[in-house]
Amino acid sequence: MVGFKEKEKIGAVMVVGGGIGGIQAALNLADSGFYVYLLEKSPAIGGKMSQLDKTYPTNDCSMCIMAPKLVECGRHLNIEIITYADIESVEGSAGNFKVKVKKRARSIDMDRCIGCGLCIENCPVTNQTYPKEPMDSNTYPEI
Repeated sequence: MVGFKEKEKIGAVMVVGGGIGGIQAALNLADSGFYVYLLEKSPAIGGKMSQLDKTYPTNDCSMCIMAPKLVECGRHLNIEIITYADIESVEGSAGNFKVKVKKRARSIDMDRCIGCGLCIENCPVTNQTYPKEPMDSNTYPEI
């Protein structure tokens, strides 16, 4: 177009939800030149798709689809991932707003974490997923 002047991209964008849709939206926006804050309420991004084995209708491995996106999202210079956090308030109008985010407490220092798993081994609090004693057949009444 003649006389069309492209606007300079300023400011930042917040994507709420770190599932596969939020990750893809953050990547698209970051590749377009925006700085993106990817906010997730759970301790890690990935959402429900990261818990699946196969996807419908192609029966593809879900992690085969997600893994490249997770790596790209984590390494992208224009994306800041904020996990284990909630939105407290949103003020302003479209295009000019401020979001107050409350980060939940963690028991580890994320800046020093290298993903080795030693904190899990040395944690005094454990969540037991299986009972210590084996259950006998009389534990549950027959229906």
